[in-house]
Amino acid sequence: MSELVGEFELRLTDRYGEFVPPSSLWKELGFATPASFRKALSQNRVEVEVFDISGRRGSFARARDVARWQATVYATRRRHGTQQS
Repeated sequence: MSELVGEFELRLTDRYGEFVPPSSLWKELGFATPASFRKALSQNRVEVEVFDISGRRGSFARARDVARWQATVYATRRRHGTQQS
């Protein structure tokens, strides 16, 4: 799975740098809207470490952490139309 994490991390760092900004973080974590992300954040249901940066608005996350989460979700996905044993 580390290869998959590397692929996701490369895509994220190319797009955003080391930190995924608030304007994109909710999308990268699969939330339907910014409001649903904020609600999950307030209920401690966000599965990556999210933090504030002094002088900046919103919540950020490390690209590496988001990549790990995305790789885990991808690796454990259920495929539609196939039988799971």
